[in-house]
Amino acid sequence: MINETFNGQRFWTYFKYDLTQMWRNHVKAAVGIGLAGLIVYFVVVLFNLTFNGTWQGPGIMGRFATFVVASAALELYYTRIYGYLTDKRKGSAWLMLPASTVEKWVSMLVMACIVLPVLFFCASFLVDGVLCALDPTVGKSMASLLAGGWQEFLSNLTDVNTEYTLTLNVAPLGWAMLLSTWGNLLYFLLCGICFKRNKIIGAFAIAFGLSILSSIFMSSFSLSLVENWDVDDITLAEANINRLFVFANALSATLTVAMAGGIFWRLKTLKH
Repeated sequence: MINETFNGQRFWTYFKYDLTQMWRNHVKAAVGIGLAGLIVYFVVVLFNLTFNGTWQGPGIMGRFATFVVASAALELYYTRIYGYLTDKRKGSAWLMLPASTVEKWVSMLVMACIVLPVLFFCASFLVDGVLCALDPTVGKSMASLLAGGWQEFLSNLTDVNTEYTLTLNVAPLGWAMLLSTWGNLLYFLLCGICFKRNKIIGAFAIAFGLSILSSIFMSSFSLSLVENWDVDDITLAEANINRLFVFANALSATLTVAMAGGIFWRLKTLKH
């Protein structure tokens, strides 16, 4: 008897179809956003040749700023990758595809949380590394600087744990960053399949309202935490730091699950 909720073979068939459609329609845009550093490089070099008469590529600050802007652009682009589902013709055709809602939902999450981000980061850091290898005027690559900074951070954390007999680690911080990134991507994806028009404007409007509410909540929470913070008691300080990490991870996980659940609910109730 075939499982109507989730069938492995049927899911794999649909996933390959979804991956093909993603490649045709959106991978070029995602990689193009990741190649923003290459565009900025040529602009900066051309500017310096024109006005300064010297060959000089962008420094680390300029390249990192470009990476941050490109990351934000990728998040906004998420309103488009499945935005066609709100179109009557394309959305109806998608509903008729031979796969369950759960299978389509899982495929969508894999695309949004793994495939596109990996392509973007690979394109960004690969281009940056190649430019740094070919042009010494730009300095060290972002990857090498991040790796060096990360090693220095781990070394300093080890020294702090040894000096004050603590057990702080970076795993909770890493999970918080990953979950918050997934939550942001899924939020814009959800807005893309909810709004028929003005998808980005609608996403910003909701985010603005939520930011006000979260600021009020976080300010009161932070105030209560600081009031109970005894800087002279290192054991209590460690407990408060760990509690803060637990809260950040729980909040990020809750928001990410909520976004994923909202996407599933929207797919389940999608009608034209």
